[in-house]
Amino acid sequence: MNNQIAIDVKNLTKIYHLYDKPQDRLKEALHPFNKSYHHDFHALNNVSFQINKGDTVGIVGKNGAGKSTLLKMITGVLTPSSGILEVHGKIASLLELGAGFNPEMTGIENIYLNGTLMGFKKEEMDLKIAAILDFADIGEFIYQPVKMYSSGMFARLAFSVAINIEPEILIVDEVLSVGDMNFQAKSITKMKSMIEEKNTTVLFVSHDTGAVKSICDKAIYIDQGELINYASSDVIIEQYFKDMVAKTQKVEKNPADKFKQDIPIKDTLVKKDLGFEKRASFQRIQNGKAHFLNIQLLNAQGEISTNFEFGEAVTLRMIIQSDNTLTSLGYGYHIRDSNGVDIIYSDSYIEKSTLYNILENQIYSLQWEFKLNLSEGSYNIASVLSLPLDLDTGQVEFCDFIPLSVQFHMLAKPSNKIYGKVYWNNTVKVEHID
Repeated sequence: MNNQIAIDVKNLTKIYHLYDKPQDRLKEALHPFNKSYHHDFHALNNVSFQINKGDTVGIVGKNGAGKSTLLKMITGVLTPSSGILEVHGKIASLLELGAGFNPEMTGIENIYLNGTLMGFKKEEMDLKIAAILDFADIGEFIYQPVKMYSSGMFARLAFSVAINIEPEILIVDEVLSVGDMNFQAKSITKMKSMIEEKNTTVLFVSHDTGAVKSICDKAIYIDQGELINYASSDVIIEQYFKDMVAKTQKVEKNPADKFKQDIPIKDTLVKKDLGFEKRASFQRIQNGKAHFLNIQLLNAQGEISTNFEFGEAVTLRMIIQSDNTLTSLGYGYHIRDSNGVDIIYSDSYIEKSTLYNILENQIYSLQWEFKLNLSEGSYNIASVLSLPLDLDTGQVEFCDFIPLSVQFHMLAKPSNKIYGKVYWNNTVKVEHID
């Protein structure tokens, strides 16, 4: 056995028997010839993957995809119908708020109860109690029955217990979404420190794809009980995002095939660029109403470049073409770090530069000008064309979304180090007060 494997899943399947009518269950149980009255539902179907010790793995999928079923089998709450599941390490799980808590017992009594269930002696829990109470930060409510707790208090106490028993494998399923901003930030910071300092294996389920990108190196994508893909988190999130968009709007598979010929314009950035087309093909979303012809990042001299100095003025140039007559068309960009996390975003709705009354086959050059006040490292620009559906909620229809439109690298800042990703252009006022 590979001693670096924390979780090993092979052909894991969970089948539930579903009955059309309640009495069918009894009829099946009593039938003299074992007649079946049920039909099988595969909550999980032939899933296989390995998670190494110290990995941080996100699990994504729509509601009902099988995520919680998988986690419950890993934690031993459910038994697989077939397949092999091996877990190597002490698990702390947060699958449901208050799971494992006795509602009639106080918070502090439940802490000791959970510690006992995890195999700790009272003396060992005595050493952990101060850290648990400090992190939970629910004050005098710790001495009240947990049936009086709000969902936020449940989350604080449950998470605090889970992380302070120093598990080798931590499983978190959407619990952090119920806490306040301070609790969420504190929890994410604590999880990251556990990953970096104690080599804790983390399985993290969340509909917040930004959080998955930020925390997780890898991700598992599950849909209708089947494993769709297991890869780096940025790849999985883009694939999941593309699939979700495809299910809510019309998406053409290869609309760019209609535009194989060069555009009859002298500008070389408008003509077909094989390098751009290759980059743009990854997880691209299009609906055939408008599309990008080219996207380039230019330096101050108007030259295409991939390496930039801190603070350098650049132009992000987008060449677009309408494929239909449109009343309006929005456009924007995301600058993402090497982990795929969005760190800068802007669009035409924010900048009040949306295009209106566009004729079919019109071509536009869109030029964003800004300074790259970014720390050293590699970055990617995702680009989007969209039709507004509801600006109040931010709902749009994607005409063309390119997750990998431009990649570039920031060189080391020659003077002071930047400790964040972005330098904020500050104004500082200092007053001497006697």
